[in-house]
Amino acid sequence: MELQVFNVDGKAVKKINVSDEIYGVEMNGGVLHQVVKAYQANRRQGTHETKTKSYVSGGGKKPFKQKGTGGARQGSTRNPHMPGGGENFGPHPRDYRQGMNKKVRQLALKIALSDKARHGKLFVVSDFALSKYSTKQVTKLLGAFKATKALLSDERKDDILYKSTRNIHGAAAILPAELNAENVLRYENLIISETALNTLQQRLEEKTRESV
Repeated sequence: MELQVFNVDGKAVKKINVSDEIYGVEMNGGVLHQVVKAYQANRRQGTHETKTKSYVSGGGKKPFKQKGTGGARQGSTRNPHMPGGGENFGPHPRDYRQGMNKKVRQLALKIALSDKARHGKLFVVSDFALSKYSTKQVTKLLGAFKATKALLSDERKDDILYKSTRNIHGAAAILPAELNAENVLRYENLIISETALNTLQQRLEEKTRESV
C-alpha cells in the first residue's frame, strides 16, 4: 500500500510504501468493541461505596410501637425503605479491569489504522517543523488538512508538540509508542509524522515476529 506524504501546508511531496498487514486490515467491529471496552474499564477506579443497613448510624430503637398506629410495623429506621436508611444493592468497591490478549490489542490497533487509511483520515507529514511552542502553527496545520478533530503523533524528545496542541479543542498529541485502538478511534483524523510512522511500523512488526 502507498500513502501520500504532505508538508505542513497540506501539499503532497512524495509517496511511501507501508505494510498491508498494518494498514490494509479488514474491519472487525467485534474486536474493536472488545478492546475499547477493556481500555475504558481499566481506567475505572472502582472506589464507589454506599452504606448498607449495617453501616448507617442510629436506628437501634424501634421507631414506634408495634400495634395501634394504623401503619405498617417497623423495627428500625436503618432499613432501606426508610428516610435516611441504608442503600439496598448499592455499589461497593470492586476491580473493573478486563484482561486483553496482546495479539488482540495489536490487531485492534491495526484495524483502527486501516480504517483511517481507508477513509482518507490518515495524514502523513514529512515534519511538523515546530522549533518553539506555537498553538497558532498547529492550528494552521489542522486547517491545511481540514481536520478540526485530530490526533497528532511525532517521535520527539521534547514537549513542544504536546504543549502546542493541548489548548486546541478536539486535538491532542501523543508519542507513537502510546498509540492504541481507543485513542485512534476517539479522533476523526490521525496526523502522524513520517518518523513516527516508521517507529509505529517497527513496533507492530516486532510484536508480529514475537507472536509467530
